[in-house]
This record gives sequence, structure tokens and C-alpha cells, in this order.
Amino acid sequence: MTSTNKKGALLFAVGLLLGGLVAWNHWSSVEIGISAELNGVKTALSESQLALENAQEKLAQLNSQVEEAVERTQSLTQQIEDKDTVIVALKATLGQKSKAYIGKTDALEKEMEAQSVAIAQLKKRVTDTDALYEERYKLTKTLGDLNEEILKGAHKLELSQKACSEYKKGNSWNKVSQNDCDNFNSQKAENNAMIQQFDHMSSDLDKVKRELAAFGNVPLPDYP
Repeated sequence: MTSTNKKGALLFAVGLLLGGLVAWNHWSSVEIGISAELNGVKTALSESQLALENAQEKLAQLNSQVEEAVERTQSLTQQIEDKDTVIVALKATLGQKSKAYIGKTDALEKEMEAQSVAIAQLKKRVTDTDALYEERYKLTKTLGDLNEEILKGAHKLELSQKACSEYKKGNSWNKVSQNDCDNFNSQKAENNAMIQQFDHMSSDLDKVKRELAAFGNVPLPDYP
């Protein structure tokens, strides 16, 4: 082997060695970088795993809260439905009671109206009866007084007629007898007028008595 060839071989060997060194350094740097990146990835993965576990825990808590909220909502919904049922039943009961109350009110109003009519009739009857009793009293008293006047008038007529007859026969004469003869006809007319008045008032009294008797036979109005 020539010196030139030896140098060439040596240079080639050195080149290989240098290349290997360079390559080893390069791959060593790459491995260190990859290792560092791998450590970073592992750290990030660990952090992500922790974050995921925290998120899962929070999600589980949220799910639990949601379930509780759903249960409360369902419970409230059931309570509302139950209350709605109670309200509907109460409305129906109130409606029935309202109808019954209206019916009782109408009946009471009719009863009060009937009682008012009966009371008015009774008051009118009492008023009419009182008026009839008062009229009967007045007529009775007036007839009694008038009867006394008629009796007195009849007695005067009798005396006047007797005195006048004696006077006309010439058996006696005085101023009183002459006055009796002069006033006899007027006294007789006055007495006859009182007798006619007595008859009319007696008829009125009989009418009042019949009306009072009729009132006594009519039954009192019954209260409803």
C-alpha cells in the first residue's frame, strides 16, 4: 500500500470517526430533547389527567345537583297537581254551596215577602177593626143621646098636645098653652126628624156590627 493510499484510508477512518462522533452527538442531543419533550408531555398529561379527574368530579357533583333539582321539580310538580286537584274540588264545593245559598236566600226572600204581606193584611185588619169599633162607639153614644132627646121631645109633645087640646076646647087658657099650640107642629116635625135620624143611625150601627162580626169570622193570616 502506498503512502497515498494510507493517508486516504486514514482520512477516511478519521472521517468515519468524526462522522460517528457528530452523529452520536446529534442523536444524543435529539434524545435529550425528546426525553425533555416526553417529560413535558408526561407532565402535561398528568396535569390533564388531574384536570380531567377534577372535571369528572365536578361533573358528578353537577349530575347529583341536577338529579336533586329534578327530584325537587318532580316533587313540586306533584304538589302543584295535588293542590290543583284540591282547588278544583274546593271550587266545585263552593259552587254547590253558592247554589244552595242562593236557593235558601230566594226562599227566605219569598218567606219575608209573604210575611210582609201577612203583616200588612193584619195591620190593615187591626186598623179597620179599630175604626169600626170607634164608629160603633160613636154611633151607640149618639143613638143613646138621640134616644133621650126623642123621649124628651115625645114627652113635650104629649104635654103640649094635652095643653093645646084643653086650650082649643076652651077649658083653659094661658100664654104657655097658646105657645104650646103654636109650637106643636114644629116640635112634632123636629121630633119626627130625630126619629128618622135615629133610624138611619141604627141602620148604620147594624152595618158596623155586621162588619165586625164578619171580621171575627175571618181567620188571621198564617205566617209562612
